[in-house]
Amino acid sequence: MDRRSYLHILEEQIRMKRARAMAVREVEDHIEDQKAAFLAEGMTEEEAEEAAVLEMGDPVEAGVALDRIHRPQMAWSVLAGVLLMSILGLALQMLVVMTAAPQTDTRVFSVMAYFGAAKHIAAIGAGIVLMLLICWMDYSFLAKHAASLWGLLHVLFILYMLTGSTVNGRPRYAAQLSCMFVPFYAGVLYHFRGQGKKGLLKSGACLIVPLCLLFYSKLLSSVAVTGICGLILLHVSIKEGWFGAEKRSLYLRLWAGIFATAFLILGVHMAAAGGEILADYQLERIERWIHPGKYEEYDMLRLMTVEAGEEAREGTALLEENVLSAVRNSYLWLYLFKYLGTARGMLLTAFVICFFALLFYTVHRQKNRLGYMVGLGCALFLSMQTVIYIGINFRLLPFTTAYMPFLSNGGAYLLISYFYMGILLSVCRNSKLVKN
Repeated sequence: MDRRSYLHILEEQIRMKRARAMAVREVEDHIEDQKAAFLAEGMTEEEAEEAAVLEMGDPVEAGVALDRIHRPQMAWSVLAGVLLMSILGLALQMLVVMTAAPQTDTRVFSVMAYFGAAKHIAAIGAGIVLMLLICWMDYSFLAKHAASLWGLLHVLFILYMLTGSTVNGRPRYAAQLSCMFVPFYAGVLYHFRGQGKKGLLKSGACLIVPLCLLFYSKLLSSVAVTGICGLILLHVSIKEGWFGAEKRSLYLRLWAGIFATAFLILGVHMAAAGGEILADYQLERIERWIHPGKYEEYDMLRLMTVEAGEEAREGTALLEENVLSAVRNSYLWLYLFKYLGTARGMLLTAFVICFFALLFYTVHRQKNRLGYMVGLGCALFLSMQTVIYIGINFRLLPFTTAYMPFLSNGGAYLLISYFYMGILLSVCRNSKLVKN
């Protein structure tokens, strides 16, 4: 049997269309290697070709074996973890409503509480559908069209900044839109790999641009999350040797560029803003964080959350709607620690840590370098949001816009959490279908 006939029969055994070319190429490479070995032994070209094909074994059996390998593989443990987090989030939201919402003497849910729970359930349902749709997509498009997608994302963000309504001087919902940067940046890094120092310079510039946009939009929490995630991904890409073997030199160039660019941007901004870096309300938040006792009147929602948790533990809580909303959105973890106690609060925290440990373990097992980088970006982003949220709840960080993935209330942020998990599940599902 000649090579062409062998590969044709083998290809017919592979059901996934996307996997056929990769599997055939893999077998053809083996044939070429074996043919070279036979040629070295003194065989003729025709004899070496025939012997190399024969060495591959039965084409049907080989095709079936490759079909078994190159097929979608769902990360069931990760999917189960997401569903458990979704159930936990719903249960905690219901717990808050049951213990702290204004209720009748018969302990029946108020109309506000009922519709709040229904909205949260609808957001979970929509998020799971979104996650599964993204999971069934081929995530490798992030690398194939990295430059155009990165440019399009920036154009959309700038257009929204110019036309969207503002709150406290920053575009409404811009923080949610900025959450798209991290996974796309992983694709950009993969796109510029192998270009040496020029590739590193391009990758650094692609990170600086969105950080500048976020900074001038006064989205400091988004600057922190996007910047930290982007820098970690950039460091990992250098460690992987994507931009050359001189890693120490590349790290030095990277940090020299970061500091030089940061000083330049801050200098230009201070000159344009009359010497000010942050907005007045941002300075007030930092001042209230440093001196909590001095500005208690500005920290009333947090203080009322502490009081509500303690009263709920005694069965006497009665919150107004705005306070209940703050508890369900911004101070959920603080309330749970006060209501359930430190031991149970730590147990819940341990469960969340285990979930993120599962995500990082799953990412670590990815052999495909693009999938590893994209998955790492997703795990980093969600874990960073969680760390910031808990830090704000316990005054370890100044108050800013934050959410706890899957657990705090809010439709848009729930969808973002499921969006990221959809990408991570797509990485796992397509790990055997995407060429390394």
